[in-house]
Amino acid sequence: MIQNILRHLGGVEQYGVVSLCLFGTLFVGVLIWALVQKQGHLDRMSRVPLDTDTVEPLQTPPNHE
Repeated sequence: MIQNILRHLGGVEQYGVVSLCLFGTLFVGVLIWALVQKQGHLDRMSRVPLDTDTVEPLQTPPNHE
């Protein structure tokens, strides 16, 4: 039944090729982006979750009038 439906749809065989091309393009793009990152930036970002000396945002004192 599914084969009959797919046979009557025009151009359905191109969906697989297009999806693989999109995946490959995205994968290569992210790989290139990861390789061109500066080492200093990567080191700083790897320490972000461990930093305990972050400045807390200032809270405004309540307005008691």
